[in-house]
Amino acid sequence: MGALRVLSPVVKTLFPLLVVLVLIMPGRASATAQASDRLIYKGEPVSIFSNPLESFFDASHPRPYLPAGSTACWRGYVATWKMENDYLYLVKIQNCTSEKEEIPLSMIFPDRTKPVRADWFSGTLRIPQGKMLRYVHMGYGSIFEQDVFLAIEKGRLVSEQVVDNTKTRLPSGNERAIDELIKLKEWEDNTRKNHE
Repeated sequence: MGALRVLSPVVKTLFPLLVVLVLIMPGRASATAQASDRLIYKGEPVSIFSNPLESFFDASHPRPYLPAGSTACWRGYVATWKMENDYLYLVKIQNCTSEKEEIPLSMIFPDRTKPVRADWFSGTLRIPQGKMLRYVHMGYGSIFEQDVFLAIEKGRLVSEQVVDNTKTRLPSGNERAIDELIKLKEWEDNTRKNHE
């Protein structure tokens, strides 16, 4: 602890929190902003800060081995989706290596044809828009001027909400980072549980 004496009071205060975070995170955890999936929405390609394919993987549908390629793509792939007639479809999956090779959808969905209707997914898709207001170097924690939230139930669009982040209190970078760490821990716990 002699080294702590020369650190600033702020670092001394945050040091225990950093130690706890490092200890609770498994070895694969990465604290890096993530490559986003893509969505064709209203005819335009947009980034989404959501990963609908992740909810498909469970004990009945094991996750195939997909090498991460970098800490900016812990899931090992980038998926392309489209909204068509108010339904969400998976169009393609590419690996995160430098070659960005396409992964055959049949590897995950052997009994379905392309595009695959995302009937397993119920949740929210987040579409960030506009100028970045706050960069958070973890997960999808960065904040943009506006977010469009698409509520999906069993693959079907049920509502759309637009949030203007310029008119609300922005959470601190630390608050966003902690939220993203919690999500990452949940993802790793679920992945580990599904492989046991």
